[in-house]
Amino acid sequence: MKQEKKKLIAGILSIGDEVLDGLVLDTNSNWLELRLALLSVEVRRLISVRDQIDEIGKALDFLVESCNIIITSGGLGPTHDDMTLKAVARWLGKPLEENQKALDIVKRQYRMFFERGIVDSPDMIDSRRKMAYIPQGSVPLDNQVGGAPGVMVNEEAFTIFCLPGVPPELKYIFDHSVKSWLEQRANNTYSECIVEFPFRDESVFSPFLDKIMKTVKGIYLKSMPKRYGDSAVLRVWISARGEKKETLDERIDDAIKGLEKLSGKPARRVES
Repeated sequence: MKQEKKKLIAGILSIGDEVLDGLVLDTNSNWLELRLALLSVEVRRLISVRDQIDEIGKALDFLVESCNIIITSGGLGPTHDDMTLKAVARWLGKPLEENQKALDIVKRQYRMFFERGIVDSPDMIDSRRKMAYIPQGSVPLDNQVGGAPGVMVNEEAFTIFCLPGVPPELKYIFDHSVKSWLEQRANNTYSECIVEFPFRDESVFSPFLDKIMKTVKGIYLKSMPKRYGDSAVLRVWISARGEKKETLDERIDDAIKGLEKLSGKPARRVES
């Protein structure tokens, strides 16, 4: 059965005291933003909270106001402060329950860790079994890098993907489970380009951007200046979303030509 396609709007929720205390740089959110853009999913909100059930619940309230896709990172591990799934379950009004598929994933991973000499025992101790408890009715997502399965919670108005905070684990689950789900449902395509203009002063170039955004419909332009005096060029990021990539590429070309005409300077395309 063919999946119904619709506009997907995402919110990203980064969870962890270590992020807000500055001990860990949140590279996960940036990585997710880039991947979601390529999948034609608009990221509308990004928020970070501590490992606190009430704070996670408030963040979910904020995200679900305007997002139909929510991706969380962090808080799925075996320790006492890994409470993302408990918070999500409470927010949904559902109990946590042991899921056999999730338990099988955890068991398989710890057997593999034991065989590779990473852990001393493959036994299912309580802290490991904890990772197999997921909100009732949710779906575990395979993790072949770490111990904690990801989780998908599919509600009528929104879908939540809970991913581990360890970057290789998050990337594995996203690429092997989340990506295909989004591809089947996103109704837009996406195109982008970065060009350079020989301008040092963003304030001089800014009116050209404003005019082109008004005249070329369906595109977004953003200048990316460096510090004054550091560069003799100004980078401009141009992006567009729509149904046909050919149309989006034409709009981007029209925007570049318009900027060249207004500025009187040639543009140089660069790798994005």
